[in-house]
Amino acid sequence: MKKLSIIAVIFLSALGVRAQSQGDIGLNLYGGYTFDDEIHSDFSSIEIKGAFQYGLGAEFFVRPTKSIELKYLRMDTKTPLFTPALGPGQDNIGNDSSAINYVLIGGNNYFPTGNPKLLPFLGLDLGVGWASGDNNSSARFAWDFKAGVKIKASETVAVKLQAYFQTIWATYGSDTYYYPGWGYVSYPSDASIYQFGLGAALAFDFKR
Repeated sequence: MKKLSIIAVIFLSALGVRAQSQGDIGLNLYGGYTFDDEIHSDFSSIEIKGAFQYGLGAEFFVRPTKSIELKYLRMDTKTPLFTPALGPGQDNIGNDSSAINYVLIGGNNYFPTGNPKLLPFLGLDLGVGWASGDNNSSARFAWDFKAGVKIKASETVAVKLQAYFQTIWATYGSDTYYYPGWGYVSYPSDASIYQFGLGAALAFDFKR
């Protein structure tokens, strides 16, 4: 057992890693589960079912602990529509297949620790998102925030574990309110998507 422990230590030492350098490029293969959301409009509601999300990101390190990333994410899901005024039950049975797509660019900040193989990080991305279904598709402003840790197995391969929050901002219709002494005022109804998810990425780092 002692000999096996010594061999294991030597093997892990051979997988030693060094920090990112300015100019390094990374490739991230994303996968994760994004949870349910529900959108309420004036007379109806749409459920966005939780589903697996996948994507690809290209990351450029402007400093050893700071990077800029461009990524594409997609989630194939179901979006049942309900309109209580038209009666109970789902309105779009058999026609509720949708895909939530994101194209985002933003920054990541890594925080060095005493262990060079463990790098906690935070990231914020801005871009566009769109929900494409059987009948329509429209792009809107989108953003996401993520937090996690990058676990390095070698100089070129790592796993990133993360939690993320994503949103696509949109409005649908309007609500009208009466204020005494002022009159009627209309406000846009919120039809934005807000989703939380847990996932991981297989990261490949290419040194200069």
